[in-house]
Amino acid sequence: MIGKRPVQNSVKAGKWLNTSCKMCLFTCNMRALVSDEGVVIKVEGNPTSAANGPHLCPKGNAAITRHYDPNRFKTPVKRSNPEKGPGVDPKWVPISWEEAYDIVARELKKTRDDDPRKLLPAIGNFHKGWLRLWPAVFGTKNVLSSISNYCGGGYHSMNGMIHSTFSVANDVNYCNYWLTNGSGDGFSSHMQVAAQAGVVADARVKRGMKVVCVEPRLSVAGAKAEEWIPIRPATDRLFALGLCHVLVNEKLYDTKFLKRDTNAPYLVGPDGYFVRNAEGEVYVWDTVEGKAKLWNDPSVKDCALEGSYEVQGVSCKPGFQLLRDILQDCTPERMAEITTVPAGTIGRVAREMAKAAQIGSTVEIDGRTLPLRPAAYIYYRGSQAHKYSTMANHAFKLVNMLLGNIDAPGGHVGATLDDKSVDRGHIKPGANGMIDVVTHPHGPPPPFSYPPNETNIAGYFPFGWIPGHLNHEVLSNPDKYNLDYRPDTVLICHANPLWNVTGNRETWYRILRGMRFIFAVDIIPNETNDFADVILPCHDFLESWNMLMNDAGHTEGVSLRQPLTGPLYDTRSEEEIFYELAERLGFLEQYNDALNHAFGFHMKPELLLDNRLKHTDREIARRKGLLWNGQDLDWYIERGHAVTPRRPDKWYRPWEGLRLRFYIEDFLRMRDELKARMEAANVPIRHEWGWECYQPLPLPLLDPVLQEPPEYDLYAISFKEVQINFGETLGNPWIDDIVYRDPVHTTILMNARTGVARGLGNGDIVQLDSPYGHIFGRISLSQGVHPETVAVSNSLSRIATQHKGVRPGGGNFNELLPADLRNTDACSSQLESVARVKITKLAMRASELPAGSVFATGRVH
Repeated sequence: MIGKRPVQNSVKAGKWLNTSCKMCLFTCNMRALVSDEGVVIKVEGNPTSAANGPHLCPKGNAAITRHYDPNRFKTPVKRSNPEKGPGVDPKWVPISWEEAYDIVARELKKTRDDDPRKLLPAIGNFHKGWLRLWPAVFGTKNVLSSISNYCGGGYHSMNGMIHSTFSVANDVNYCNYWLTNGSGDGFSSHMQVAAQAGVVADARVKRGMKVVCVEPRLSVAGAKAEEWIPIRPATDRLFALGLCHVLVNEKLYDTKFLKRDTNAPYLVGPDGYFVRNAEGEVYVWDTVEGKAKLWNDPSVKDCALEGSYEVQGVSCKPGFQLLRDILQDCTPERMAEITTVPAGTIGRVAREMAKAAQIGSTVEIDGRTLPLRPAAYIYYRGSQAHKYSTMANHAFKLVNMLLGNIDAPGGHVGATLDDKSVDRGHIKPGANGMIDVVTHPHGPPPPFSYPPNETNIAGYFPFGWIPGHLNHEVLSNPDKYNLDYRPDTVLICHANPLWNVTGNRETWYRILRGMRFIFAVDIIPNETNDFADVILPCHDFLESWNMLMNDAGHTEGVSLRQPLTGPLYDTRSEEEIFYELAERLGFLEQYNDALNHAFGFHMKPELLLDNRLKHTDREIARRKGLLWNGQDLDWYIERGHAVTPRRPDKWYRPWEGLRLRFYIEDFLRMRDELKARMEAANVPIRHEWGWECYQPLPLPLLDPVLQEPPEYDLYAISFKEVQINFGETLGNPWIDDIVYRDPVHTTILMNARTGVARGLGNGDIVQLDSPYGHIFGRISLSQGVHPETVAVSNSLSRIATQHKGVRPGGGNFNELLPADLRNTDACSSQLESVARVKITKLAMRASELPAGSVFATGRVH
């Protein structure tokens, strides 16, 4: 046997087929080996992909066990048990598709004829986001879930305000100093991990890129970083303002960038608005001639960033000066008191970033000479998902702006969601030389209405992003909000709001029990579709077609999804289901019109869907591929994708010649217009609305979670890692095997010194109480947690369902969180993701825990 190569005997002969993954919201390129009998034997990354290449994350590799999951819905079913609740058996009865369509269409017609707003949809299929158009055409703008809001309510809108993009990434191609704050980007979560993790590792190992990680828990990023800086939860904005203080007061900023590429020199009056002439053009101050001139006056020799001036009898200052004024209260010493990050550390990180940014350096790429700024600040949910989320995201952007790295090689670069066509850009010129931003690529929020048309009052958030958690508040207090109807119908499609939305679980159960009719379009049982009256089972992604570019970090281009096998069960595609219902309800033509606009088919009229017909998932995928690069479906079937590195002209400074928003006057306009509408309509809640959230520059205000009663003396955070982020993957046996063997995901993590001081030890059963709810679990003591923090894995938040593979934890983490106005950013609608808690040791022993629970067995640190 010596010298012989081992023979791999676990893979049968078969045919390799190209497709793309849907185990999370991203679209990693995948290929699969399918046996001659039509069985999927193996999946792996597509080596030709410029994104993930041959790699898949654990979720992608577990696609096979999702496909062959015996818990899948195999045929349409209707409920025979009228009782509804967690763990209650619906006693499903199989029915035909015709009967299922008849029941659903009949009940939806009742709703639509009465008041279409009574439909509460929760559609969580990121890969087919256009399905959200279906309820809009039906006649409702309600959204039951917190899709995108929980993680990025303020993040996505602010990216749109600054870059006109949905997401952002640090440019790993050139970055040498990677500051990560509450984000798993490039390590364990978000932004296509299977693609980002490899290139970030290469940058660290081959180029020596330094990583500094700021967060309360020693995450994967923290473990691989040169430095982990523990921080008190919900204080990240103040850390960023401390960095800004050092950069500004020590003049470690990119003056040329601020003067030429931002509105930092624009003069601002005492009302917070720019000083304008009669035509609406904004003034700057020419320091050479000592007088005000219009921003576009070619005779301007040098714009002032600092100072106080008088223009047309109005006292004013440049936007940059106003930031400098704010920063006087943001010294590292003052910020250290709140964040617990030492003042010396704040100052050192700021100086290290400024040095690494190489301000003034350039690089030539594709014939363009561009600023080279190889230092960048990346962030996500952990740092920004708080009450003052808009200001937090703005503070993080300002650090990057001061370094001059926005959309620069090595810097902080915008990432579009879907360009639709290979040559289509995302930048348009706006007023006063600034870019015309797109803060909501899926379409603007609903318009203001009173009484509110939406049960999540989305029309009160012009900068907001799907505040699904406020359904809890409004439906619990409909008279307070003068809601003039009561929802009675729920549509669930690949969504699980009972799991992912904050607020009291019993209140959510009461809300769902009060619905006249609930139907779900889904693959497997979960907490929410257990309440359904009818299930319409759909194909999984190994049985269906799609074509999508979705939020990739450093690549662009669409990816093909194609069936690897025929349907295993009596299932349908989502397209077929929603088209059938649209036809039965009489709005097929309107639905096709909306789809044509969403897909961008109007850009090539020959691709327009015939609005009289129902179209298949295959045909829609074909047309989207043609729109991208003119190639038909056979081309994609052979190659699997059209993914390439992002084109430098679309990636680096695509707004060249325009200006970015350093000072965001837009927020004042939004505030004043909303306030005027609320006053005119005499909206009762206008006096408790968080008007302080609308700021043109971030302020060092304390989030409400920092001001809870003192008996709640710990901070509870939740976290995810690659195997469970952005996907309901628990219950998948391969994922369970790696999650439930890991004490990080089966216990509540607590700082070791803090635990000992409170008389707690490994394995103790404890209860966490917040002002809003409680959960319990087993404790693991660790040095990798901030002393004031307890950390709860997302794996611990499941409850009993009809899916036999799901292990319940000690209650849903979201039970600890508020779902109210006080803890919602009145500007972005971002919910608060951190809870203040007190901890109590329970007399319960591990043997007394529910037999199937996460905590019943397992190791601790």
